[in-house]
Amino acid sequence: MKNVATLADVSFKTVSRVVNGEPGVSRQLEERVTAAIAELGYQPDHGARNLRRTTPQSATVGVIHANISNPFMAAVHGAFEAVAAAHGCLILSGTSLEQAERHDELIQAFTGRRVDGLLIVPVGAPTDQPSELLEREIKRGTPVVFIDRDPGFPADVVMSDHRGGAELATQHLLDHGHHKIAFLGSREHVHSVVERRAGFEAVMRGAAANRAVADRAAVITDLRTPDDAAKAVHELMSLSPDQRPTAIFSAQNGLTLGAVRALHTLGLQHDIALVGFDHIDSADIVDPGITTVPQNAKEVGQRAGELLFSRLAGDLAGPVREIVPVTLVRRGSGEIPAPT
Repeated sequence: MKNVATLADVSFKTVSRVVNGEPGVSRQLEERVTAAIAELGYQPDHGARNLRRTTPQSATVGVIHANISNPFMAAVHGAFEAVAAAHGCLILSGTSLEQAERHDELIQAFTGRRVDGLLIVPVGAPTDQPSELLEREIKRGTPVVFIDRDPGFPADVVMSDHRGGAELATQHLLDHGHHKIAFLGSREHVHSVVERRAGFEAVMRGAAANRAVADRAAVITDLRTPDDAAKAVHELMSLSPDQRPTAIFSAQNGLTLGAVRALHTLGLQHDIALVGFDHIDSADIVDPGITTVPQNAKEVGQRAGELLFSRLAGDLAGPVREIVPVTLVRRGSGEIPAPT
């Protein structure tokens, strides 16, 4: 700790306050101390740390979202917050914005304030290893539960059945006579996108093996915004009739909204079938209604909360992987038949 104080050019007491999450330290000094801790790889006494972990004292838990503006994430947060409140805990939350550096900054900030556990939406590809900071925190005994995405290493995780939901959506479109189906996806490295694409392609491969006319029309990924999706749909609809898809599977709610807007602009909303993954608030309002595969955000948040607090209560069983089922909700857009 003395080395940290020397490198940060602060007093020993200031370092102690930052490490122990005590008040009375300015943001500027705290940033200097945390930077020095990271540079030196300083680790507090493991025995004391683990003692605190088995007997939570801060009555706080940290939550790191990828994007809290996403309705699914907001609903998960609400369900988790209810579980935390029932255990007398408050929540500290932040958004990583899908940035690994920001992700680690939040981990450092929350653990510096001695949160008793962490609920995290991981960033990076599912094959990535945890950051050194997160790995160190897990080894120290901090309970961590991941949500929505597989972190890529043995750990507690609660997430929706992304692959199964994509298979449901794709099969639904095939059952309505469509063989040229376009896939719209967001960031290619995100686990949920990888799984949804895998589900789509598995069903399409199966259809191709059984039907000579089955054909994947297009797979378009790395779409970030509704505008990106709208542009992609305009480009797809500009193809010649023999190449143009007759149906679209949109793997994320924001992209679905962009696709719906484009189809309405083109006057094709009653001609091109569409199924979207994730809940959409306006799904019942537009004409036709949007057929979706909504995630059960409440159940994901509740199960994640129950798992985290069971760990805080001393449950030392091996890593738990909970997959929450999804269902398809018919509203009209996904039931548009293929042209004859």
